Amino acid sequence: MADVARRPAGAAGGISDEKRQRLLELVRGRTAARPTDLAEDEVMVWPTLVVVEALSAVIFTFLLLVASIAVNPPLVDIANPTVTPNPSKAPWYFLNLQELLLHMHPALAGVIVPTMALVLIAAIPFVDRSPLGVGILFTSDKGKKITVFSAIFTTIVLIALIAFDSEIGVTRSLSGKVAPVVYEQLIPVAVMVGFSVVLGVLVSKIYRPTRRELIIALFTGFVVSYFVLTIVGTFFRGYGMEIQLYWPWTNLHEGAH
Repeated sequence: MADVARRPAGAAGGISDEKRQRLLELVRGRTAARPTDLAEDEVMVWPTLVVVEALSAVIFTFLLLVASIAVNPPLVDIANPTVTPNPSKAPWYFLNLQELLLHMHPALAGVIVPTMALVLIAAIPFVDRSPLGVGILFTSDKGKKITVFSAIFTTIVLIALIAFDSEIGVTRSLSGKVAPVVYEQLIPVAVMVGFSVVLGVLVSKIYRPTRRELIIALFTGFVVSYFVLTIVGTFFRGYGMEIQLYWPWTNLHEGAH
């Protein structure tokens, strides 16, 4: 009895506080409340974020429904298998790849480049394993500046390259002078890799980024390329897939030329 009386209250029965807490949870059938580790400027994903996303989805669906009722789609006559539309364009989500097809070998534009892009995107979590800045849009203020810089750089470079190939044309200039593999594969690959390296070097020199911020720069270049190529293919490719300053919707389904 004397030994028991001399035991500390926290060690009675040889049960630690952690074990006692688990036993209480088992008896009550539920987990005891614990203090959260959220900072003052943080909120829980549920319900704060999920509610906003759900409302956004409902509003977007409603606006899409209204637009589909109010605006008639540019439907034409039943397809004639003997007449090829001019221009003959892919669905909008593939117009970026169709734009690439105009500048390089079909296997490169339609298979190799998209596959490599997906592989590199999937590799990002294995390259950037730092927990710092997780869940913060653009990671930091410097990340926002890098995103804007990368978007502007990519847009200017893409427009310049498309204009150059449209006016001068690498294929037209080198066709018959060198092997097709040079202007269909080697030069396009060199241009894509080269300007990606240039973007990375410029961002590194100007902003001194972390690994994640450098990845943000390259990923921004990819996303902007997707949209710029889609916009060019949609609005600036006319008859014969030639560049036009504006390709009006009213001429989209005119007869073949």
